[in-house]
Amino acid sequence: MLDDNAGSYYILNGNVAEASVAVEADLSSGRSAYEVIRVIRGIPLFYQDHYDRLASTFMTIGKPLAADTNRLKEYLKKLLEMNKSDFCNIKVIVFEKDGYQNVLSYISKSYYPSEAEADTGVRTGIFRLERSNPNAKLLNRVYKDAVSAQIKEGGYFEVLLVDSHERITEGSRSNVFFVRKDRILTAPGEHVLKGITRKYVLEACRNAGYETVEEFIETEGLSNVDGAFLSGTSIKVLPIASIDEIAVHSSVNPVVTAVRREYDLLLEKYIEANAKIW
Repeated sequence: MLDDNAGSYYILNGNVAEASVAVEADLSSGRSAYEVIRVIRGIPLFYQDHYDRLASTFMTIGKPLAADTNRLKEYLKKLLEMNKSDFCNIKVIVFEKDGYQNVLSYISKSYYPSEAEADTGVRTGIFRLERSNPNAKLLNRVYKDAVSAQIKEGGYFEVLLVDSHERITEGSRSNVFFVRKDRILTAPGEHVLKGITRKYVLEACRNAGYETVEEFIETEGLSNVDGAFLSGTSIKVLPIASIDEIAVHSSVNPVVTAVRREYDLLLEKYIEANAKIW
């Protein structure tokens, strides 16, 4: 069985299977590429971006993606129909077994921040860890377990990864942005997973009229930031209330507020533009 499956059915290579039926494959070996796609009102958000990144990630382990974009789209349509779901997260995993490329998709367990968390911000902590290939989204059980233990121990919503130079790169499952006066700073793209949400948050920053710079924030400079926020599939744009013991009043920062508003407008425009396609 899939530990994080929240649906009654999953789709494997276009075939429907009940959730109780085990998938006979090792999906946490680091040789499986995956994407998590948020679905709102039946529309998988930024679908083509996710497909393109999935194909790119799979190429990092040496193979082109066999399923084309239209075939995967049909798998997702079938998955949503079978599970009678229009508000969820879909996980797509591509893995090889016996020389054959397999495509698995299912409704994944997800946590959406409460209104209180979105309005007041969340607690985060520092975690000194570097991912070997930040630009590729590969399943890695060792990484996931280490992060989960740190989050649980600190009582954090998320941990921010710090490299050997004391530079903050990204969240363990999110991207992170910092505000200094009217400038928004985030780590250079080559050092982080270029999240799909991150791409559209950068657009939201521009739409809000703020300059965004790809520049590291070091841990010793955290006391000088005016705000900070996370971005991700489930959390959208989420203010940070604290980083370890440092309070960050992000929820009342006008820059963060403006970016949240512009990002939500982008989502609405995407949903309206793609309603007939799905």
